Amino acid sequence: MNWIFDNFQIVVLVLLGVGSLVKSVLEAKAKAAREREETYNPEDVFAPDEDYGEPQRPTMPSVPPPLRQAGYDMEAASEAAKALKHQQDLAERLRQIRETKATTTGGAAATRARLASKGVAKPATQFPASIRARLRDPAEVRRAFVMREILDAPVGLR
Repeated sequence: MNWIFDNFQIVVLVLLGVGSLVKSVLEAKAKAAREREETYNPEDVFAPDEDYGEPQRPTMPSVPPPLRQAGYDMEAASEAAKALKHQQDLAERLRQIRETKATTTGGAAATRARLASKGVAKPATQFPASIRARLRDPAEVRRAFVMREILDAPVGLR
């Protein structure tokens, strides 16, 4: 018993070594169990983690489809022609809309180009001359508050 207390550091190292060996053995067993669960045979219909129940078998219809009649074919052909004509009309309308959109929109550069081609000058921003007139405008009051927050001392130093 005195030997254990005299060589306490050696005992602790031996216990740590045995503990790490036990841990590695347990981890190897857990890894092998996970690999066994993940693998399945090609003969299996479903993977182990998928639960589909009974496989559905296709059923054959018990009643054959009805025979086509001559009048029915003509009606179906006329309806198909009407649908095709409608689709062509819609495609033409969509093309026209896209052309109109391409000439009317296009971002800031296109807007500037359109204004320059029309000869319209950019409206210059006009500020009221007196302070009293500027403070009557709500936009100017907002701008004044923002400028005060920006240019004034930080809130933490007030």
